[in-house]
Amino acid sequence: MMASNNNRPSRVVSSLASTSSSPDGAVFAYLRLALMSLAVMLAVGLGHGAAQANVSENAIAAARTLRAWQFTDARGRIETLVAKAPKTKTSRYLQAELDFFDGKYASVVHGLEGLDDDDVEGNVGSLRDLAASSLQVTKGFTSEVSAGGHFRIFYGPGKDKAIVGLTGDVLEAAYEALGDDLGHRPDHQIRVELLGKASDLAMVSTLTEAEIETTGTIALCKYGKLMVVSPRATLFGYPWMDTLTHEYVHYIVTQISHDKVPVWLHEGLARYLQVRWRGKADGKLTSYYEHLLSEALKKNKLIGFDKMHPSMAKLPSQEAAALAFAEVSTMVAYVHQSIGEDGLQRALKAIRQGTGARKAVAQAMNTQWDELERDWIRNLKSAKLQSKRFAERARRVRFRKGKGDANNVGVEAIANKKAEKYTRLGGMLRASGKPAAAAVEYEKALKHSGPGDPLIGAKLSRVYLELGRHQEAIALAKPLLALDEMDPVPPTTLGAARLAISDYAGASVAFELALRISPFDSQVRCGLAESYEQLKHKAASRERVACEYLQQVR
Repeated sequence: MMASNNNRPSRVVSSLASTSSSPDGAVFAYLRLALMSLAVMLAVGLGHGAAQANVSENAIAAARTLRAWQFTDARGRIETLVAKAPKTKTSRYLQAELDFFDGKYASVVHGLEGLDDDDVEGNVGSLRDLAASSLQVTKGFTSEVSAGGHFRIFYGPGKDKAIVGLTGDVLEAAYEALGDDLGHRPDHQIRVELLGKASDLAMVSTLTEAEIETTGTIALCKYGKLMVVSPRATLFGYPWMDTLTHEYVHYIVTQISHDKVPVWLHEGLARYLQVRWRGKADGKLTSYYEHLLSEALKKNKLIGFDKMHPSMAKLPSQEAAALAFAEVSTMVAYVHQSIGEDGLQRALKAIRQGTGARKAVAQAMNTQWDELERDWIRNLKSAKLQSKRFAERARRVRFRKGKGDANNVGVEAIANKKAEKYTRLGGMLRASGKPAAAAVEYEKALKHSGPGDPLIGAKLSRVYLELGRHQEAIALAKPLLALDEMDPVPPTTLGAARLAISDYAGASVAFELALRISPFDSQVRCGLAESYEQLKHKAASRERVACEYLQQVR
């Protein structure tokens, strides 16, 4: 998702593979530039006339460019302003803002010393607090530069070291693909922060922990950087590679449009294009998204685009956020299929030049917005979206709350009480080291729940794997792959079963799917290492290193 500057939504990401904006009420009050101008005139102390007006004009221009994420331009303007009026409150504040965008949190705190919280339109205190909490969260972090040099990835001590290289590879792939699609490649290195837990994301943004957990918000593009909660902070993982790309889409859309794109279009572009690091964007919905959209269309309960403001992270539930993402991604898919990349670029350029987003998109489609919206809904209805059985039970983002057995997490969602009882019993037996007995109970559960149950099927396939019943494990796990993008169990089980029967190509494909969700599972990394070694894959050594590292730090 994206997060917002003072006046407009910034974008935030959820597991939903995306996420949206959060308002920064007190920080970066760029809309009130007239008041800032007055503050400069009162504070400059350079006398009257041209010199005073020039400093005021420079301050306004610097604030505008920083707000628009034109960092190279903003840096030059702020340096000029500080050189001319180094001691004014506004100059010191703008330098501190630039330092904050650069990740120099200690410099921000130091640079604001002596200023009152209410100074510069009341923004000093908010910036100081945010810098102090960001400094606390990132204390002890180290960093590595991606292979292509376009991203610097910051991470804390521990397991996150095992995904830094992957993070860089995904973002570099996105950099190239999206540079082609949207016609923009940033001219500077982009800061990426891998955060250890959900509470860290709350500390470095204006979101609360409650909002993060309610909507499953997992990442933010804000303050000129990408902030992503590590998959290790969740119980089962989440599609973190797509999420990285989702946030990067927000970054370049903000730069292209000078931060003038509204939440619905921001999130639609990010959700639709988040797969570009690994292939073409086809707009295909997951079973869960299709289920939510199908039900909303039947009941005429689509979420209006205006209700998505100021942020997807402000919606009342993960289900509401997922529905909103489904809506906006299908809208962008519909537009893209009609006018292509060139059309999207034209729309973004028009928005940057001051045209409203709805008008800009409609003009690119050579139509009116009302007609476009009606056509989009008719297109959805004609697609005959299906509410597939069990789709509503797709995993949500579950943040880790401490150690404990996860065998029976989610069992409460099973509607059939007998199936639930047998599933719980199977979980307890498996946890106590009795897989054969667990298989019997899971088989009973599946009989009562019905074929295709993703939760029970995944558990039973895993037990079959432990019992060496590889073909049965494959038969159960394979159909589950397309059902839930949040569940790492089917691809992990499928990979291990195919590896056991020496199907190295099939195993590598399955483990790669699991890697997108659960990169800290040593079974995934070790299985991928073995598969790659057999296939002479160039990434074999990387996965072997990760395998051995995760086995040591477990």
